Amino acid sequence: MNEISLWLAVGTGGAAGAILRGLIFRFIERWSPIGDGGPLKQFGAARATLIVNSMGSLLLGLVVGMLPNPTSGASDPALAFWVTGLCGAVTTFSTLCADAIGLARSGDRVRVAVVLLANTILGIAALLLGLRISS
Repeated sequence: MNEISLWLAVGTGGAAGAILRGLIFRFIERWSPIGDGGPLKQFGAARATLIVNSMGSLLLGLVVGMLPNPTSGASDPALAFWVTGLCGAVTTFSTLCADAIGLARSGDRVRVAVVLLANTILGIAALLLGLRISS
């Protein structure tokens, strides 16, 4: 596999993952608007980040569990597309950080801790669930 093919796999997966993340965020905004009285209202946009990160982690677990050699590294085009590209673009650490900083600036340290812990715990749990389902 040549270098160009790997970059195309990462780029194609990344583009698809970014579009998917955008669609999920948009759906969450429409389904549960920030101003609505839903159960996660106090977390604002951070709830969409939590949902998309958990979904991406589940997808990552499913994909890694189905790959014949998930430790083959970046030289495997399937791994480059699915793991680095698609799952890497669906999940969003930078948005999580922005959500946490936004909540911290409002002085709500408890919500910051909840957002960070929820993303970590649910992300790992979703990944493990995906691995279990696909193994």
